[in-house]
Amino acid sequence: MDIERQIDEFVLPGDTIALSTLPSPLDSSNTITLGPGLHYDKYTNAFTSHACGHVREPSSLTYYIDGHRISASSLTTGDLVLGIVVRRQLESLLVDIGYNELASLSLYDFEGSTKRTKPNVDRGDIIYGRLKIDSECQPQITCVNEDGKADGMGVLNENGYLFYIPIDVANDLIHHDNLLQELGNEIPYEIAIGANGRVWIKAATTRTMIALRKVILERAKNKIDTNQLKTLFQQSLVSQF
Repeated sequence: MDIERQIDEFVLPGDTIALSTLPSPLDSSNTITLGPGLHYDKYTNAFTSHACGHVREPSSLTYYIDGHRISASSLTTGDLVLGIVVRRQLESLLVDIGYNELASLSLYDFEGSTKRTKPNVDRGDIIYGRLKIDSECQPQITCVNEDGKADGMGVLNENGYLFYIPIDVANDLIHHDNLLQELGNEIPYEIAIGANGRVWIKAATTRTMIALRKVILERAKNKIDTNQLKTLFQQSLVSQF
């Protein structure tokens, strides 16, 4: 069944945008502009998404899906990425990683997966995996290392929280920044950072996850030092949201 969505909400390919939000193009008094990621089906009189992202309305009667697309040069083979499953096929998954093509992920590229025991993965699940881009620039993902072990990759817990940051900030957090370790000394949490600019966090409380997100986004906007960010984190934990 199609899921009706509203402006600024996150959608997956195939989701229906509520007609109460978008006037029908059949009404000649309205001129609607549909940007990337949106499609109008004249047979069902429905607006549907064919991309992952948030529904945006930059101006009156102009709509598009803000899918955080990234250029082909931004990712390389071996990068760890976060993706959203958009379709399950017989032997594989199609995963949106913000690339110009959907990435394929074999159902056998999970630890312990066999023909009899395929993983329970479905549309909308969040995947953390390692990227491989072939000679024709087709992206693939695997969720096992060379020894067939998950090594932290796979389907992430549905109770986590996914958000976006600039790719350069994501790479800083992955390779050079001690902020995450410092915050981990303050309070336990789980985090996965993709080289594609996506961050997934999970903590014991929603308040903690919001505080973590606030600090990471502040790190993305302003080059302030770790001590200032730790102070902001503590203030966010005790403040009312």
